[in-house]
Amino acid sequence: MGDADLGEVFRLEERRWAAMITKDAATLSELFADEMSATHANSLTYTKASYLNAIERTFDYQKVECSDSDARRVGDTVLLTGRARMDVAVSGRQAHVNARYSVVWVRKDDRWQFLCWQATTIPA
Repeated sequence: MGDADLGEVFRLEERRWAAMITKDAATLSELFADEMSATHANSLTYTKASYLNAIERTFDYQKVECSDSDARRVGDTVLLTGRARMDVAVSGRQAHVNARYSVVWVRKDDRWQFLCWQATTIPA
């Protein structure tokens, strides 16, 4: 496995987070696979369309700090895990989220695409 592939996925993750903060739907739509699924720590699950809509209307990501990141490639898939601390307003209500997460990126149509997100809240 080449470090270049992992480096590319880490750069795409940074781009994804930046696009979420700036509500850049065009970039997110490009990064998200059509089959994308995102499950948040509160157990709500989103498709590509519903997550893009929620980022536009419900979630206001203000700050994200990722740490403890690790990635491994299995064929055309990269599993990335880590810890995220997020400041986000949800329907106008401010929240601080501290979670462990898993992200799946898949190599499809000659590019890496964001396929899946799963988060679990870290108890205080």
